[in-house]
Order: sequence, then C-alpha cells, then structure tokens
Amino acid sequence: MRKIFLLMVIIPGVALLLSACSSMDSPDEFSVLKNPPLVIPPDYHLRPPGADSAVEDAFTPQQIARRALFGTVPK
Repeated sequence: MRKIFLLMVIIPGVALLLSACSSMDSPDEFSVLKNPPLVIPPDYHLRPPGADSAVEDAFTPQQIARRALFGTVPK
C-alpha cells in the first residue's frame, strides 16, 4: 500500500517537474543587447570654475584625521 502511494505521488511529481523544464518561452541567453562604447566627455580636461584658493582652503589628510579623533582641527 505504501509503495503504491509513493508511486502515485512521485511519478506525477517528476512528470510535472520535467514538463516545466521544456518551456519554449524561456529567454534567449545569446540575444544580448550591445551597449555603446564609453567615451570621455569633450570638456573632461577643464577645471571647475572658481579661484584656485578654494583648493588651498581644503583640509590636509592630517587635519582630517585629527578632526576625526579629537573633534577639533588645530590651525
């Protein structure tokens, strides 16, 4: 009785699993869209607008580390 029940459950289950694998609506892995090549913008070499003094006012790595550790930046 137990063998018959297992066969009645296993055989249809396997049949359902195998029939699901034969779907014809699956995506085609070989039809890949090609992206255009990456290009550098024509104005890539330009600097941002503003005076060079903005760069001089920036913190040094040592000042950033002191600020992170102690909360203040010595001048």
